[in-house]
Amino acid sequence: MKKNRINLLISREDYRRYENYFEQLKLSAAILTVILFIFFISFYLILRNKFSLNERMNLQKKTYLQLLTERRADEAKINYIQKKYMDLKTFLKNDASSAPYYQLLSDAIKDSSESASLKSFEVNKDRTTSFTISFTAFDKLMNFLKFAESQTFIKNFENISLKSFVIVGDKEKKESYELSFIGKFTPFKLDL
Repeated sequence: MKKNRINLLISREDYRRYENYFEQLKLSAAILTVILFIFFISFYLILRNKFSLNERMNLQKKTYLQLLTERRADEAKINYIQKKYMDLKTFLKNDASSAPYYQLLSDAIKDSSESASLKSFEVNKDRTTSFTISFTAFDKLMNFLKFAESQTFIKNFENISLKSFVIVGDKEKKESYELSFIGKFTPFKLDL
């Protein structure tokens, strides 16, 4: 038997089943669209924040570079100060600390004779020293020589010797006498 007609109406159960499928497909498409929309919006916001951060950093970099080029003179001054600081550190490292030795010698000379004066003074890092003392009167010179041989004066030196004795001036005018010594100071202990 042949069928001559075509059934255009679908059964009711099949129609409901297809209708449920399409409703679920429509709901899934709407949910997927919302999720993709949220994803793209969040991705856009993240990229916009990164871009604005990058722009701010570039602007800050340009500002710093401009300040750096304007501050070349300051950089030269800083380099100069740094060089002077390094020179000072080198000087202090190699310094002989002559002030306490000068004070010690000056006090000893004042104790021995009031007319004596320290004419020259040198001390190096190894405490090796040379100094010249001048006198206006011969008897003051003799008093100092006695003092120089005393333990009070000698205890300040590891060794000391008279290098020269010079008479300056003439008898009609005023004569002055100079004693030059060389030696080595004993180590000086600073009391803090």
